[in-house]
Amino acid sequence: MSSSGQQQFRYTQTPSKVLHLRNLPWDCSDEELVELCKPFGKIVNTKCNVGANRNQAFVEFADLNQAINMVSYYASSSEPAQVRGKTVYIQYSNRNEIVNNKSPGDVPGNVLLVTIEGVEAGDVSIDVIHLVFSAFGFVQKIATFEKAAGFQALIQFSDVGTASAAREALDGRSIPKYLLPEHVNHCHLRISYSAHTDLNIKFQSHRSRV
Repeated sequence: MSSSGQQQFRYTQTPSKVLHLRNLPWDCSDEELVELCKPFGKIVNTKCNVGANRNQAFVEFADLNQAINMVSYYASSSEPAQVRGKTVYIQYSNRNEIVNNKSPGDVPGNVLLVTIEGVEAGDVSIDVIHLVFSAFGFVQKIATFEKAAGFQALIQFSDVGTASAAREALDGRSIPKYLLPEHVNHCHLRISYSAHTDLNIKFQSHRSRV
């Protein structure tokens, strides 16, 4: 599946006191997370062993500047962050706090259910949706529809890890205004996991793409 436009979408992160850590040992403990992060400030919450391979985690600092210090340090350091000899990749989370309650929509899967708030059907094209979400990996299928909750899309990735990365980065964020019609002042993405694993799309249209 390819985008017909030539526009480029570049995702930029907004600093948060919650950091998202990847490539951890699958059985990494909260104590190991605290040990890695405590030189940069006070840790108030952790959530480890998340993601399809249980190798991701979240760490919440007491203060935003402490999280910025950790990200900045490892971004410029020749020595990467490590846990048990594994290089750990660190980025800002789109959340400002860690919530440990898990609903069915939080169980990771390769299909995302995206509610696009603040728009009508037709305001956001299939091409724009593909452009935004393919920044994180190969998008296999897209289906859009209208429900009581608003304009929604099901987006199928090839694997759970890619879907998780897209959800973590984009949930609660907005589609850039330059990709939207002039009459749309704002739109917000609300993203959860779908129970689907393979979307049944029989043909392409302005509402679906394979």
